[in-house]
Amino acid sequence: MIRHLLRPLSYLTIEHKLKWKVDWLYPFLLATLSTALVFVLKQFGQVSLYADGGIIMKILNFVQVLPGFYIAALAAIATFNKTDIDKTMPAPAPKIDIMIQGENVAIELTRRRFLCSMFAFLTAESIILIVLAIFSSSAYIPFKAVIRESWQIWLSGLFTMMFFLLIWQMIVASFWGLYYLGDRLHRPDS
Repeated sequence: MIRHLLRPLSYLTIEHKLKWKVDWLYPFLLATLSTALVFVLKQFGQVSLYADGGIIMKILNFVQVLPGFYIAALAAIATFNKTDIDKTMPAPAPKIDIMIQGENVAIELTRRRFLCSMFAFLTAESIILIVLAIFSSSAYIPFKAVIRESWQIWLSGLFTMMFFLLIWQMIVASFWGLYYLGDRLHRPDS
């Protein structure tokens, strides 16, 4: 059952030589810059991360509307009546492992399957970010009271980096999905 619940995250296991840049490289670079910027700005003034008007709560206000958008996009892709998106993507086609009769089998993806996987992942990631934002803003004061002061900045930096990594991963993948929905689906393979 756990395998089924985590299946939306299988998007991250899609194999393609350039996909790692969208999934990890660009989000990591943007998260590093964002985290550094936040901590540099904290040195020059009051920048709040966890308070009600802080950065995490402002991001939460933005992210809360996204699951509905992603689910609508997923439904549109799943029912889109265009046969071209059911053809295997051009070589080298992205691949994913699926379970067939108890064995993992690598299959080449169609655009429909790729986009459905992407928007299922984005839906799950946005829900995870909502929970993380609510948890962090609620648990910050109690954690601060029990964690030694020398560790607080490091743990806060680590959490901030992880949070920004997920945010930027979601944003970069969203733009890639929007490219496919708004442009690439309407052009023939060359």
